Amino acid sequence: MPDHEDALTRLVQEHVGRGRRMTFRAFEEQAVDPVTGRRISKSTAENVARGHQIKVTPEVLRAIAAGIGVDLGRVRVAAIQQYIGIEVTDPFSTEAGDDDVVVRVAHEVGATPQELESARRVLDNPEGEPDSQ
Repeated sequence: MPDHEDALTRLVQEHVGRGRRMTFRAFEEQAVDPVTGRRISKSTAENVARGHQIKVTPEVLRAIAAGIGVDLGRVRVAAIQQYIGIEVTDPFSTEAGDDDVVVRVAHEVGATPQELESARRVLDNPEGEPDSQ
């Protein structure tokens, strides 16, 4: 199975389960959406870890992030990859902290830098000026 098809599953598996730093019960106790207070159940946690479909909502993703103790952005990207089948990347390959502006582009999983070049050209030319070539 390609990596993107189970990205959220693998992320949860890295942290939860037999031989990991936390049990499903501990995950369930910590998996609380900090915005709404909604909890995810032990069975939902187990379903994610087993690769079963779950209903993905912002509340569930925030709870998963809180439960495993990772950045919400990482959980969102994994959910987008697994459930929608697209990636979100930076076509400029900006290093963290190098720039105040970070651009993200949604695209097919596995798109090459060459395939993303047209998106980068458009972003470099927001006014739609003719190319100088």
